[in-house]
Amino acid sequence: MRFDIDLTFAVDQPTDRPGFSRRSSGTIKAAGKTIHLKVDSYSLFPSIKQLDRRALNDFATKLKKAGVKIVVDGPEGTLLTLGDVKPNFSGRIASRSGAVRLGSLPDASKLFRGRGKRTGAESFKIPATPFPLLPTFRKNYRLRATTTHYADGGGRPRLIFVQDSESWDGKAPKVLNIMGDSIEIGSAPENGLTLPGLEPVHARITRNDLDEFVVEAVGRVGGSAGLKPGDRYTLRSGARMELNGWRLVFYREEYADHGRPFGGRNGGELAVQRPQYNPRTGNIERDSSV
Repeated sequence: MRFDIDLTFAVDQPTDRPGFSRRSSGTIKAAGKTIHLKVDSYSLFPSIKQLDRRALNDFATKLKKAGVKIVVDGPEGTLLTLGDVKPNFSGRIASRSGAVRLGSLPDASKLFRGRGKRTGAESFKIPATPFPLLPTFRKNYRLRATTTHYADGGGRPRLIFVQDSESWDGKAPKVLNIMGDSIEIGSAPENGLTLPGLEPVHARITRNDLDEFVVEAVGRVGGSAGLKPGDRYTLRSGARMELNGWRLVFYREEYADHGRPFGGRNGGELAVQRPQYNPRTGNIERDSSV
């Protein structure tokens, strides 16, 4: 687990003069397990009397168990560090926690120094669920099953096709939506996709009982499939087919591209997918294309 954060924030705080406010700003940055919070005003923090030490202790302890560290910097230096740190004596005294380390005493004293009357905008209490990602810190956390099994024929299955570079006429690729359960590709005029220069029926795409689109080679089919006549291949979004002087690519939206809930494709990054639930069979199945 790691964090990648780069945020800037601003807070308008009311003053004793009606209609006037004071703006304080800061940044939150992280690259890994250390989160840096930097502010330009001490007024964003509570005095020692307003600090909820129990909430702070619980929060810091959860961070430490997760191996996460939050460094809080003020205008002049580090005020305190929460979480996966070695506490110092001043941190234990001020917070009564084994997961809090105070910065230098001059800087830390400004954080915990009482300054009389404070506005409501300056109150600082850690909520019961202080950090949205904390529930995911639990070990053996079980993710809910994901699925890309959508309605039959869903995800707009389609073929994008163009001539190869040697015979390309400069026109944009064309798109054919696969509307039925099968489509034949070849030079015969009655085919669902007629392309000159191919065999009368060069390839056939069918949708099976699992709502998978499968290409069957009648002639030779190159590309991602690399099929000989009679071979079959389950199509995934991005699969490329080469039919003589034509280049075809199959696309289907990810939410319906069965077996690919985590992205990727054969031969690419994340090609081997984790099993997913198939509502048609009620079983946990592996990607049938790998």
